[in-house]
Amino acid sequence: METSYKTSYIEWGTIIGGVFVACAISVVLLHFGAAIGLTQISPNVSPDANITPGKVLCIGIWLLWVQLLSSLAGGYLAGRMRMPLIGATEHERDMRDGVHGLLVWAVSTVAVVIGVAVVGLIVALTDNPTNDVSQIADVHQMSKNMTIIFAFAAAATSLIAGVLSWFAATIGGDHRDIGADYTKYFSFRPKRIT
Repeated sequence: METSYKTSYIEWGTIIGGVFVACAISVVLLHFGAAIGLTQISPNVSPDANITPGKVLCIGIWLLWVQLLSSLAGGYLAGRMRMPLIGATEHERDMRDGVHGLLVWAVSTVAVVIGVAVVGLIVALTDNPTNDVSQIADVHQMSKNMTIIFAFAAAATSLIAGVLSWFAATIGGDHRDIGADYTKYFSFRPKRIT
């Protein structure tokens, strides 16, 4: 049985590439969402804000779509671009491709958490609090309820995104192994006339 001479089972280059693709897709889709008003709810809302359950649901579905699509794309890229291990069984290749997809999801999730923490810290340091005690209490209770709902939904979505990233990486690895050729769909080269 032939074996590979690689010293590491993890290829960080493909993982970082997948993370950049996942984050870039997230940013682009969030910009599209912002253009049509799908990112205008903050947990720190005022009591007189016009927030309907339908608006919250639309924003939640949009954020779910953004996270799942970016995880699929980043995971697929990591699985497709990873070097195949010569002589490995199909199960072993699928496991390694899947782990690369899972690492794409993990690194991008940690990057997002760090980014949100930094932005939250900046907002907290620059926020001008109101002096009306009753309004502070109302806003605090509404913020607490919305934060709990959004945190639970984000955690559930993140777990699903991790599974999808694993799945997409195994599909990408399968496409790599069979030499799937999509140039007739995604090529920018001019067609040759024979």
